[in-house]
Amino acid sequence: MGCNLRDLATAHPLEMSELAGQRVAVDVFLNAYQFITSLVGQDGKPLSFNGRPVAHLMGFLDRASWMLEQGIEPVFIFDGRPHDLKLDTLAGRKERKVDATSKWEAAVEIGDMALAKKLGPQTAEYTRDMVAETKRLFDCLGLVWVEAPMEAEGAGAVRCANGEVAAVASQDWDTLLYGSPVMIRNLTSHGRRKFGRLVTAEKVVLQELLDEHEISREQLVDLAIMIGTDFHPGIRGIGPKTGLKLIREHITMEAVAEVKEFEMPENIETIRGLFLNHPIHPEPLAHATRANETALREFLQGECGFSNRRLERALDRLAAANHLKSDNQPTLFDF
Repeated sequence: MGCNLRDLATAHPLEMSELAGQRVAVDVFLNAYQFITSLVGQDGKPLSFNGRPVAHLMGFLDRASWMLEQGIEPVFIFDGRPHDLKLDTLAGRKERKVDATSKWEAAVEIGDMALAKKLGPQTAEYTRDMVAETKRLFDCLGLVWVEAPMEAEGAGAVRCANGEVAAVASQDWDTLLYGSPVMIRNLTSHGRRKFGRLVTAEKVVLQELLDEHEISREQLVDLAIMIGTDFHPGIRGIGPKTGLKLIREHITMEAVAEVKEFEMPENIETIRGLFLNHPIHPEPLAHATRANETALREFLQGECGFSNRRLERALDRLAAANHLKSDNQPTLFDF
């Protein structure tokens, strides 16, 4: 989840009408993980059909069709190859997952299904096969997806700064560090209940955050590195509020390091560059087409066991958004 800037950012409630007619980049991995950890069975494992995980497909079908119905065109961005500096972070996540899996298996063995259901989400994986299935779903829906050279939220942020999309939908605060002018949190959870509370989408504006705290984006990146990011563990004893005070007083991380007597990361310029100049593929974003009803039925009902009710709800939304085509009823849009 990168660097937690929650204590420093002001999140504004968002009406969906504000995004109507806009393209919004969606960080696929974080949303997929949200779906596979929330759409679970009694054992805490993601919902499946004949042993095949389907929770990710259920989540993306529901949220993509809902966004289109709201007049929002999602552009889905997949993570690419992680930078070497993130490997330690990923190794730590894998270790925690292995430990959780061992505890889950032990809970199932003794019949403690309450504990198993609690541990199940911690064992969730978004596998290569699941990624390929997600891409296939987006193709059936006629939606644009791209693979980032590195971080999905980074590529989305750059495309937002370039004006290709209006905002980036992500739970990862690093989206702001990568320079996205607008970040949308909870977009794919909007209107749902979580722990008894209604979840609503929120908008965070990068320039507003910088102006409020009287810092530059470069200083925000230095502040984040001191707090801790996926590329650096941070400086012991420095949290968001302390870090903000120090960076405002001393301007740069180097100056803070001199005063607080800690060692600067040897690769500090590389880390800064990952945030300030994140790579994207040069090709412009493609245009969405209409969803293929036949392909959706063959894939989701024929192969994945989706109920007719679940699919019809999505198809009704797609039709309402004028985003659905039928093979035997072409329209002018299809030529």
